[in-house]
Amino acid sequence: MTVDRDPQGTTAARPDVERKGEIVRVLMEVGDAANAVVAQVLGEFGVPASVTGTLWALAPGNEPPTMRDIAARLRCDPSTVSLAADKLQRLGLVARQSHPGDGRKRTLALTEHGHELWQALRARLHASGLFARLDAQEQDTLLALLTKMRDPSR
Repeated sequence: MTVDRDPQGTTAARPDVERKGEIVRVLMEVGDAANAVVAQVLGEFGVPASVTGTLWALAPGNEPPTMRDIAARLRCDPSTVSLAADKLQRLGLVARQSHPGDGRKRTLALTEHGHELWQALRARLHASGLFARLDAQEQDTLLALLTKMRDPSR
């Protein structure tokens, strides 16, 4: 086995470095395919790509987050989320609401139209074939592995 130095100066086995590079390449290809489906649905709803991150933070089934929580999750300035919220609100997809536990805070919640968008996203991603070659158990395993890989600071 060939041993090389990586850019940080640590010793790593070449196959390990190559495998990780291949994993990232495939993740990016799958991500690009998913992004294409998402972009098509968002376009049909007239939603600009600039608000995609904020929209993902509003996934149905979760408590409506505060804009500050969304900004922390997206690692951006709260003003960026505020601008995205303005756009989503103008499109009738979200509503600003008082936080149930602290009236000084505002949360973003999906409207009925916002839930329709999410239903369309889910249906189109399901129909896209992205997961066609994975059975339910493999999909569960993939989700568990990707969740485990996700940045722990999220």
